[in-house]
Amino acid sequence: MLLLDVGNTRVKAGCADSSTAEPCGYAQHRGVVMGAVLEDLDLPNRGVDRIVACCVAGDEVREGLAEALQERFCIETEFITASREACGVTNAYPEPRRLGADRWAALIGAQARGLDAACIVDAGSALTIDGLAGGRHLGGLIIPGAEMMQNALFEKTGDLRSLSEAPLAGGRELFANDTREAITRGAMVALASAVRHARRELAAQIGQAPTVVMAGGDAERLLALLDDEVVHAPHLILEGLAALARAHDQLG
Repeated sequence: MLLLDVGNTRVKAGCADSSTAEPCGYAQHRGVVMGAVLEDLDLPNRGVDRIVACCVAGDEVREGLAEALQERFCIETEFITASREACGVTNAYPEPRRLGADRWAALIGAQARGLDAACIVDAGSALTIDGLAGGRHLGGLIIPGAEMMQNALFEKTGDLRSLSEAPLAGGRELFANDTREAITRGAMVALASAVRHARRELAAQIGQAPTVVMAGGDAERLLALLDDEVVHAPHLILEGLAALARAHDQLG
């Protein structure tokens, strides 16, 4: 089974059998023909009998990916969407399908890890935070990611871009001594602060300290700023996709 997590900027791939899931690379897809994206991934050349994916990059990317996969493997791709309940997780959204497929898969992945209470963080183009306790999704937050924050400053201010064109040494500890590094560090500190606050609020709501589970391209940079114990789960969405696919087979 081929698993694909299609974010706003990159595709992450994994392969799974009846019991395990293993990553097999990632590739940038923004502005790239999908056939070329598949070539950049370390995909198996044969033995694929099922393709399960989640995509939050829009209809054009979804359709292009499905077409490229059909041409390569002669298999129709199954794109998952959030439902009311699956794999022991109940969706908090009144209209379940409005929850992003990637967030849904991450919730399923955390539940599959046996976590009773979790603050699930995906640090990508946007930073998403979702609460999970006793199999109940408690809702979440969506925050602009680090790069998006930086771009907003460049676009909405007069001279920050020009002041940041020639970065210096950067300075030490938290405070930077040049503009580019100040913007970069500021964005990461803001995101780390949001994670800490969400964890505290969730702990107060459920009466226990949740495990912070973190995925996404900026996860490693954020980990360095978080004092609390954090589980780094870079393939959490792929784990959730595998669990959803297996549950579908059992129901069928």
